[in-house]
Amino acid sequence: MALTARRNRQDAGRSFIWQSDAPNRVLQSVLVVPLTTNLDRARLAGTAIISATPDGLPADSVALAFQLRAIPKAALHSRIRALAETELAELELATDEALGRVEPE
Repeated sequence: MALTARRNRQDAGRSFIWQSDAPNRVLQSVLVVPLTTNLDRARLAGTAIISATPDGLPADSVALAFQLRAIPKAALHSRIRALAETELAELELATDEALGRVEPE
């Protein structure tokens, strides 16, 4: 699972591939969680903070798990970086909130 940049205009920006490698090998699409640099969005349920890094994201961002979507693999442009374990755990919780598996805190 990694942060990626997308290249089509409709989904311009960065997103996180939120799918294991096994489906990636056989499907023509991937599940992604879009990112925003609007940190006010972190107050919403179904979101997680993704930190900026010198080798990856240029600014702290918010993963919008409640906007989980499938996009064609061809729309992926480049890999940015893998997520840290703490970021993965936060994104799992955000996804569970978005899907109604747990109540938002």
